[in-house]
Amino acid sequence: MKKNGASGFNAYVVLRDLAYNIWVIVLAFLIGFIGVRTYLGSVYVPKYRSSMTVAVNVTGSNVTQNISKTIEIAGIFQNVFQSDVMKNIIRKNVTDFEVAKVSASVVEQTNLLVLSAEGANAVDAYKTLKAVYENYQSVLSENLFEDVYIDEIIAPSVPTAPFNTVNSKRYSVLAGIILAAGCVFLIVLLSSLRDTVKQESDVEKKLDAKFFGKVYHQHLSKAMVKKAKKEKGKVVLDIRNPMMSYAFCESLNRVSTKIEYLKNSQSAKTFIITSVDEHEGKTTVSVNAALNLSLKGYKTLLIDADLRRPSAFRFFEDGLFGSYSELGDYLLGKVDLCDILKHDEKSGLDIIGGKNSYLFAYELLSSELFKDTITSLYEQYDYIIIDTPPTSLTADTEGIMDIADVTLLVVRQDQTPVPVINDTADVLSGAKAFFAGCILNDYRDVYSSVFKGRMSENREYGSEYYYN
Repeated sequence: MKKNGASGFNAYVVLRDLAYNIWVIVLAFLIGFIGVRTYLGSVYVPKYRSSMTVAVNVTGSNVTQNISKTIEIAGIFQNVFQSDVMKNIIRKNVTDFEVAKVSASVVEQTNLLVLSAEGANAVDAYKTLKAVYENYQSVLSENLFEDVYIDEIIAPSVPTAPFNTVNSKRYSVLAGIILAAGCVFLIVLLSSLRDTVKQESDVEKKLDAKFFGKVYHQHLSKAMVKKAKKEKGKVVLDIRNPMMSYAFCESLNRVSTKIEYLKNSQSAKTFIITSVDEHEGKTTVSVNAALNLSLKGYKTLLIDADLRRPSAFRFFEDGLFGSYSELGDYLLGKVDLCDILKHDEKSGLDIIGGKNSYLFAYELLSSELFKDTITSLYEQYDYIIIDTPPTSLTADTEGIMDIADVTLLVVRQDQTPVPVINDTADVLSGAKAFFAGCILNDYRDVYSSVFKGRMSENREYGSEYYYN
């Protein structure tokens, strides 16, 4: 078994994962935004500041001549205005407001003082500053500064807004962006590390199988969905439908061309096409490969051997399969082979299948009757394509592998874990039939998703490009 290597980077897969998880990213942004907004709202306390500017002068002195002395005194007054003595005096004289925090700073090389009061509201700050100015003489007398007086230069005013405003919106948005970016990084990391097959190089690196081919994703246009609803059915990816994209039809043409090569190189006629899990597109690949070969002129038989959940009938007219004309009825001995062998006039393809589910499917398929039937049909056809059930759900495919010449495994892009695929690949490799490799189905990358998958959906050519 191969060691699991690192997956090749596929931009489409990463972008798809981001799109699928966009609600997680949005939620991460909202959590960051609301969380920071709530936190700032709970811890933020607005503060208001009122300021005034005063000049410190000495009685009987010429300030110009004694500037150094007044500057020195201004420095002392800086401490006086901030002292506990000043606060106690104010508290004794006022009762109608809370005393705010007072600070003072000397304007460098001058006798000017800038007084500030910071309070919980604008009125407290303003009234505290006014009280400081009105009561400074009491402090001066207590501190033996009777010859000093203060002139008001710039009067205080009531502040209209807090000085410690916080741009909570900005920080909240920033927190939301950071959390969302972290979420994006985590999604990209998990997408890149997910152990699945994302592109062609992953098959050779990680699987015990060769790369056989890839089938591009078919975009379902509004016209396809509308037509399917009108016909009361589901959209069927059929290469005969001119609405199918060129990339889808061409990739299936390449797969059938490789099947032709195997017939020549391996003398192979009978091909089993299976998958590990449901919804990987094995029936779509099987039916379209058979149609492609038939439309090229080869006598081709398609057998829907999924007796539990048959689905090949969806690609053909409703009246083609009826009661008691199915493969299960034949294997139960109810009808003859000629009764279950159907012919599609549009493509020239012969079909054996049905619509109903059968119990004991493994016993029916592994019976000698089924093996003898394949042997009897072997010489009548150029190709026999057998669509089988998923290997992880039943053992039906293992019961009929020895009757085939070649087995092919359909792997849908970025769906089934690599270890599970390798378990199936090892089983197929150990069978009598030649295991030709894996078909990477529903493949998309950024380029193909934008251009190839939607290109020429309403064109006048299409599948007729090959078979007209």
